[in-house]
Amino acid sequence: MSPQPPPLAPPPGVHHAPSPHDAASAPTRVLSVEDDPVIRQSIAAWLTDEGYEVMEAADGIQALQAVRERRPDVVLLDLGIPGLSGDTVLEHMSAEHPDVPVVVVSGRAEIGDAINAFKLGAWDYITKPILNMNMLGLTVRNCLERRRLRERLTAMESRYAGLVQNLPVVVFSLDDTLELTFVNEACRPVLGWNPDQALLEPGWFMGNVFPEDRERVRAAFSGAFAASAPFSLEFRMVNPRGVPLFVQARSTAVASPDLARGMPGRIEGVLIDLSRRVFLERLLVQREKLNTLGALVDEIAHEFRNPVFALAGFARTLRRKFPDAHEAEVVLEEASRLEALINRVQQYLAPVDVARRPCSLAAVLDFAADLLHGPLLRKGVTLRVEAPADLPHVLSDPDLLTQIVVGMAGLAVEHGAPGSETAIRCRDLGRGQLVEVLMRTEFPLPHDAELSLMPFGDQQGPQPLAVSYKLARDLSCLLHVRREPDGLLLMLAVPLSPDDVADLLAEG
Repeated sequence: MSPQPPPLAPPPGVHHAPSPHDAASAPTRVLSVEDDPVIRQSIAAWLTDEGYEVMEAADGIQALQAVRERRPDVVLLDLGIPGLSGDTVLEHMSAEHPDVPVVVVSGRAEIGDAINAFKLGAWDYITKPILNMNMLGLTVRNCLERRRLRERLTAMESRYAGLVQNLPVVVFSLDDTLELTFVNEACRPVLGWNPDQALLEPGWFMGNVFPEDRERVRAAFSGAFAASAPFSLEFRMVNPRGVPLFVQARSTAVASPDLARGMPGRIEGVLIDLSRRVFLERLLVQREKLNTLGALVDEIAHEFRNPVFALAGFARTLRRKFPDAHEAEVVLEEASRLEALINRVQQYLAPVDVARRPCSLAAVLDFAADLLHGPLLRKGVTLRVEAPADLPHVLSDPDLLTQIVVGMAGLAVEHGAPGSETAIRCRDLGRGQLVEVLMRTEFPLPHDAELSLMPFGDQQGPQPLAVSYKLARDLSCLLHVRREPDGLLLMLAVPLSPDDVADLLAEG
């Protein structure tokens, strides 16, 4: 029975010598493991003449000890050494130091021995007797070059993996069945999903595409496989809370399936989060409408003055003349102008388009907080959100709700006290939910606080809360504002459905 190898850990007090690659002046260290002293010494002498630092071992125990104490750059190993067999020594060296090249120098010329040595981890195989030492030198140099290239490749792979994992976009790979085969760490912050869970769950990718977009996405990806052509596609995915996220998929590589060679198809690409862009585009549209309302109010004030004065003057004249006087036609004409202006106001004040669907108010608050994080941070205001994740869903428009909350909490961006905290809380009301925004601010409130919700006031242009108030009304929500001892309190009551608004009003 072969003797057992020494423990894998080096003996106490023994330290590995630094690798010659750590210092340019250090010679390359070669360990020659050979039981025949004549052969061992001749190999050592030739290697020394070539500029190598040579270590020698006569058996397997000495060889393993030498590798652990003074790690060589290359090992020349004879398989026929006494004691611990050469195969066992090779197996241990490959397991403990897979990056140290081991060249088998053996008197066995059978092909089976060479194959077995390569299976155990040998880098090269030469036979004895060595008729040309230059061949040995070439083998050593080739192994060192392979090691250097392998180290460079490992370093490049590590840098590439680190780069891919830390990109701010989702990098993904799909096979021709649209199963996810790779996704980077950005899957967590961008989509809200654990990347390991996404890889392990069958059908995860298509299962989390928004249902209304699923067939369109499947057709686009299948078409990309058929044409082997790059593509760009915008669609929606859902996060763990079921909130839709607007994303854009851009392919970086598309390979069609090769059935003849058994090669599956592959799509590699990136997912870019467009949710902020889509939301801000919608928000800009709403604010532009409000600006239009302010301009329209100014125009109405101007246009009202002339017809009202005219009506008053002709009314006095009509009292002195007959009812069929010409002035009556002027009154009718001016009245028509007033009616046209009123129609314009009514058309603008019509409710905005509302797309109601079950949505999580907690998710809406999280998204709004994410949008406000940067501006509030620059203002020096911290934001705290308290929203239980188990609150029931409400039947409402999540995009409009987000705009309302951003408008409420956004007061802290312009009027918040630096160094203060703005708190957003959400609680259940039974037939609805209440969102409270409390902030320290010098925002001026009129004597009647509710007037701050109107679209025009003493200052030029619309009031800051007017957009939120109008959208809340369109969603059948209730928005109130009042001054508290510790700051300004904004309250938004959101019914579970439009039919529940009466119950909320009854509850006060």
